[in-house]
Parts: sequence; structure tokens; C-alpha cells
Amino acid sequence: MAEPAPLHSVREGWRIALDQLRANKLRSALTVLGVVIGIATVMAMASIVAGFREQIVNTLEVVGPTTFRVLRYFSTTGVNPDAVPREVRIRPKLVPQDAEAIARLPEIHYAAIWTQVFQRFEYGGNHTRILGVFGADDRFMEILGGGITNGRSFTAAELRGGEPVAIVEQRTIDRLFGAVDPLSRVVRIGGHPFKIL
Repeated sequence: MAEPAPLHSVREGWRIALDQLRANKLRSALTVLGVVIGIATVMAMASIVAGFREQIVNTLEVVGPTTFRVLRYFSTTGVNPDAVPREVRIRPKLVPQDAEAIARLPEIHYAAIWTQVFQRFEYGGNHTRILGVFGADDRFMEILGGGITNGRSFTAAELRGGEPVAIVEQRTIDRLFGAVDPLSRVVRIGGHPFKIL
């Protein structure tokens, strides 16, 4: 088999390459398309991984290395309260006295108890999709992070008296109230009235 003749100049190499591209237009287009799809896929995957990393880092920064949770059970998906598995049903429910007992430990700075349910918010004919609702004490945001941009937190007296008051996130306020000032208005959460603080 004869060896190919060496190229005599760079110009000749470019001319041959361009001639091949013109002669095989479909093959050239498919090659370029494959390269573009490959690069776009790599960029998309890098963005997704960076987003996951940022979310994990932000969550760890909020709760910090000295925060831990005690749960009756953990699930990444909703649990039907009418069909809770037996191994979960036999676990004792956590009560405020459990948080008080943990708080008495010398290593613990603060302990709280809270619960989460999923309900729909309603006001004046507007409603949200089903959202997570936390029932918590007055230091809840110290543990999970966040702050109040408008209004106030509830007081210890409101907590002791079981007052139906709520702190609502801004996206939900915008959905329900639009430009109306929501403070001191009554919103229904799962059909029950709560005054917005």
C-alpha cells in the first residue's frame, strides 16, 4: 500500500479540508450538530450540579454545624396520615415536654418543637396551591434561618394563649393580596382563620 503524499503547504491542507466539507455537506452538518449538542449537554449538567451544590451549602449555612433535629419519622415524600405504616404508628409522638427536657441539657443552647402540615391558603376568593405550613414557637426562625421583612413575629403571650396568628412568606402574600396591605387581615389556612402579623 502506497503512503500518501505529504502536504506541500498549509494552504493546500486548508483547500483539501474545505473541498471535503463542500463535498460532504450532510456529514459535516451532522458532525457540527453533534458537537453542539455535546457541548450544550455538558454545560447543562455543570449548571445543574452547581445549583444542587449551592442549595446544599445554603442549607448547611442556615442550620449550621451545631443544629440537629429529632423527628418521629423522616420522609422525603408526603405521608398519608390515614395510612401510616405500623412501625411509624408505634413510635411515641414528640411533645413540648421533650423539647423542654432536651433544653435542660447543659450542651443545648435552645430547643423547640414544631410541626408541619400541608394546606391551602385562601383570602377573598384567591387561593394558593397546597403549601407547607409550620406550627412553631417564637424562636422558630432562629433555628431554620430567615427573617421578617414586613410586620412582626408573634409574642410569647400569643403563643401561650394559642392565638390563631400567622407569619406568611412574601410569594404567598403576593398571590393572595396583590397590592393590598396584608397586615392584620384574616387568611384561611386549611379552612381555619388566622390573623397575619
